[in-house]
Amino acid sequence: MARLRDELMRMKPEVYPQTVEIRTTYADIDSFEHLNNVAIARFFEEGRATMNMSLFGVDAVVRPTSSLQLVLANVTIDYVSSGEYPGMVSVGTAVSQIGSTSYVQSAALFQRGRCLAVCDAVTVYAIDGKPTALPADTVSTLKRLKLKV
Repeated sequence: MARLRDELMRMKPEVYPQTVEIRTTYADIDSFEHLNNVAIARFFEEGRATMNMSLFGVDAVVRPTSSLQLVLANVTIDYVSSGEYPGMVSVGTAVSQIGSTSYVQSAALFQRGRCLAVCDAVTVYAIDGKPTALPADTVSTLKRLKLKV
């Protein structure tokens, strides 16, 4: 089975058109003083949310209505190396695939230039709870956010 971590280009910050810097907190570490898996998932979520807010507006992410929902359908995370506290992490996010009603956001988490984890998440564009064709202008914008591999 192919693993995200085997796609070596994914572990380079420059392939991601969007980057978000996040400060780690004491609550993010486990008993081994490494950033824990829940914190890493949260960092990826913040990267996706930032991109989705830039695409669809804050309300679509924070206060969705029946007229537009962004439904997270699948998340895959491969862990590459340990992260540390205190410090900053950088989440690089891009679009790797665009379907008719969904798109895949690919991301990597970096600390001091070192890749900690890679992630793919499928987001479904829905209206009234039903998958709906992505608008043409949204597809155009998603194409500009493509992974640079």
